Amino acid sequence: MLCCETGGTSAQDVEDLAVFVSQLDALGLPARVHVLSVPEGLNRNLQFDLAPYLFDGALAAGDRVVVVGAQRLTDQTLLRLRRIAGSGGRDCLAFGTFRTRQAMLGAKAKLSYVLGCEPRIVDVTEDASEEVDENRACPVFGVARRAGPERLPHVLLVEPDLADRAQAAALGALALSRQFRSSVLTDGKSKHDWIARHGREIDFYHYGETLPAALAARVDVLVSFVPLQKNYRLQSLVANLVASGGALIDSTPAHAIARAGDAFVRGPLDLGGLVPFLTAEILPNLSGIAAHVRASRVAAGLGPDRVLAAIAPEPARAGTTPRQGPARLVFMPTNGVGLGHAKRCALVAAEMDRSRVEPVFAAFPSCTRLLKSRGFDVMPLVARSPDHAQSHENDLANYLRLRALTATAETLVFDGGYVFDSVYRSILERGLKGVWIRRGLWQAAQDNSVALDREKAFDRVIVPREAFGDLNAVYSHGDHVRSVGPIVQRARLAPEERAAMRSDLAARFGIDFDRLVLTQLGAGVAADRSAQIQALCGAMARRRDLLHLIVVWPTASLQPAWLGWPNSRVVRTQHAGTLALAADLCVTAAGYNSFHEVLYNRIPALFIPQTGAFMDDQAARARAARERGLAAMVEPHELMRLERELGGFLDGERGRAIRERIAGIELPEPGNVEAARLIEEVGNGIAMECNPVADRPAGRR
Repeated sequence: MLCCETGGTSAQDVEDLAVFVSQLDALGLPARVHVLSVPEGLNRNLQFDLAPYLFDGALAAGDRVVVVGAQRLTDQTLLRLRRIAGSGGRDCLAFGTFRTRQAMLGAKAKLSYVLGCEPRIVDVTEDASEEVDENRACPVFGVARRAGPERLPHVLLVEPDLADRAQAAALGALALSRQFRSSVLTDGKSKHDWIARHGREIDFYHYGETLPAALAARVDVLVSFVPLQKNYRLQSLVANLVASGGALIDSTPAHAIARAGDAFVRGPLDLGGLVPFLTAEILPNLSGIAAHVRASRVAAGLGPDRVLAAIAPEPARAGTTPRQGPARLVFMPTNGVGLGHAKRCALVAAEMDRSRVEPVFAAFPSCTRLLKSRGFDVMPLVARSPDHAQSHENDLANYLRLRALTATAETLVFDGGYVFDSVYRSILERGLKGVWIRRGLWQAAQDNSVALDREKAFDRVIVPREAFGDLNAVYSHGDHVRSVGPIVQRARLAPEERAAMRSDLAARFGIDFDRLVLTQLGAGVAADRSAQIQALCGAMARRRDLLHLIVVWPTASLQPAWLGWPNSRVVRTQHAGTLALAADLCVTAAGYNSFHEVLYNRIPALFIPQTGAFMDDQAARARAARERGLAAMVEPHELMRLERELGGFLDGERGRAIRERIAGIELPEPGNVEAARLIEEVGNGIAMECNPVADRPAGRR
């Protein structure tokens, strides 16, 4: 193992260390960072950068110490190194920038005293062709990317002048090109300001969003409008593209980069001239440019050989042995408890060809029983807890678990509204094909800017439609977005099966009944439904011919007050859909799954929508059914009206009329099978094949 440390103490020093370690890891070297080297207060992105490489405990025999930024060694760093490595003659290699030989000898003496050995010192600017940067802490070296599937060339623009109106207009035109896909790399503030003013017609990355090795694997052409001394992340990104034979275009004033390095091509200084330049000079010649870049002096200087030689004799890790058998496909359904998402993914996974695809799940503990009962392997994720000091701490743990699970996978399917860092980074860093199952009907006040920004990581977005066309909204465009019919579980009970189930329920609970009412409103994090359930129990208690079942998930929290009513009973089950087929009325929320199961299984329903700020617009869904005469609806706060609606449904003509209408309604064909086919297409690479001259709609491809 290589225990890596930085001589500096600033956040920038730690960030450079994280990039350096990730570059070594991409080379197959076991580079790690001790937890004692991680200062408190690191920003969220840097915590995710470091998470896969952290270790705790003592070093083993044969482990070595690698120090970057050795010119900035402090007493604090030296004390930490002594604590981590001891003083038993540990082998040490140190990188740094030294203006004088005396400075190098000083760093060497300090490390010798602390570690009890004479370290090897490497000046990272020794072979640099440009002017020495005395702040450089780490060696710059490139890692060649693995070959990816066929797709449109990806052009990355590094820090164009977004404040210039002409440049901004030209950037919008770039996004419409059918010849290539474009994106921008800039700082976080510039990215957010642009999106706030202009929207998302073009993809934006900021520097801390992902590591250079992951971003380089997605880029074919880089156009830089700033010097490469900008930061170590940018230098490493360029080095990776050089190692991979990417096309590099210098659009800086006076073409300063191209003058210093023969891997760069001089390009237009303004964005307005970039499209014709790319289409005429660069894109038709990518293979020739790749050969030129790999043979350049820059490539020779940025190769990893010097770093590997300094670190030798540590061997690189062997590559992962390819899995035999069906391709592994990981589903991650989430958002809150995640039950609805897990059920939707299970319905899709059930339609897949198991001889070609092996669906496995990463899911929260609340979903594992459901998924295992359907025959899927499940890796449990860590749920968010008040015990976590930071809101994203559980996602850091889930990130590590997803990285492990997807090490031999090809595709990651995410079903949820918010694209977590763990999902986003796993797709980018593992080079996975990403699929987002994204149900719509977001509330108007919801801020989904982060989720939509991260759509760029996905090769395909599958949108399960609503049963009623007026509820379908469009949140993004492009031929990577595909809509399918509602993903829904359909079930049927023969009359004799329905009668037998009702008889069994009467015997089990000791209540003779003529009518059966199910309440399945959920409980816990999403919304507190205690008041509504109490009101329903009170209304049911005045009816002698009725059994009221409060159906909850096996792990749900219960209110003791629910247990004291004469004809209301709590049922813990994951088979609420089957029970609902035997009911005369189902009182339910209007989530995507429950709403469509009611319609497609022809179950009379009274909807009480949930209204959490982070949830979909259940009220709109329930109103659409009520306006068509297919269900009743009561707002969550209308407790007095709830009993009147219940009475009208059970005692009056309204219930009979709704039953007749829902029995005869024509609904769209379910999309379970189509969604499975679209995911399998991505796994087989079909979704990535693009013909640049095909007649396609404008937008992302």
